Amino acid sequence: MDSGWVIGGRFTMLDRIGVGGTSRVWRAYDHAAGRYCAAKLVRQPGPTSMLRVVRERALRMAHPHVLTPYASCMAYDDVLLAMDLVRGGSLETLLGDYGRLPPEYAAEVLDQLLAALSHIHGAGVVHRDVKPANLLLEPSPVGAPHVRLADFGIALGEDDQRFTTTGFVVGTPGYLAPEVLDWARPGPRQDLYAAGMVAWRMLTGAGDPEPRQRIGVPPPGVPPLLWAVVAHLCAADPARRPAHAEAARRALAGCRLELRFPVRTLDGEPLQIFDHLGPPPAPA
Repeated sequence: MDSGWVIGGRFTMLDRIGVGGTSRVWRAYDHAAGRYCAAKLVRQPGPTSMLRVVRERALRMAHPHVLTPYASCMAYDDVLLAMDLVRGGSLETLLGDYGRLPPEYAAEVLDQLLAALSHIHGAGVVHRDVKPANLLLEPSPVGAPHVRLADFGIALGEDDQRFTTTGFVVGTPGYLAPEVLDWARPGPRQDLYAAGMVAWRMLTGAGDPEPRQRIGVPPPGVPPLLWAVVAHLCAADPARRPAHAEAARRALAGCRLELRFPVRTLDGEPLQIFDHLGPPPAPA
């Protein structure tokens, strides 16, 4: 697809900003809304009414820390999902730039992730692929991070229908709860396990966890109460994890960690989330 292509008489494709196994993401200009957006092109999975499913679930899952489509349309063999343009890269990028994050900062990111999970679980949706690459960040040169949980490509709802795409991938190794590796049916506590592994990465600075990762002892400087929350989320037995995301948020609040500004890394470097996209090409 060339830049300048108009889809649905509404979306002008400007430049490609991402690509996945089953989708491509473009920065686009939405002429109807008068705004730039992220236009995700996903292959239509057969004759099912994907647009209806997307619209219904997007309304149910709208939340400040969840990135869902605000509009959609057919695009030849694809479905175009228009979403807010999140410009600060992902948590994966941030970890690559800074490594281990300060405990207070990691706790803030974890709390926002748990808020997102609480909301989507309440809407009857299990994400199934929570990981740093799917946590997008708004630019924040000096303030607190603002996290948006994205990519519901393999999410399941109450009717067992996938949200946006088909395929046999069921998650990312290392973030999959042990019971999922044993072919148990996905449930909300799988997402809580993945959230715990995201927190483990933020607090240790390590790479992706191994399947059935042992979290070990707390790294230097990590408060024991915070590490206990992470260990609870990462329990191998799902019955030992928090009952739901709000219970985990309450335990996290009990750590009484306060994020101070300006935020600095453990080495004293300013921790900043920059705009990764730059100025957009002018829409036609």
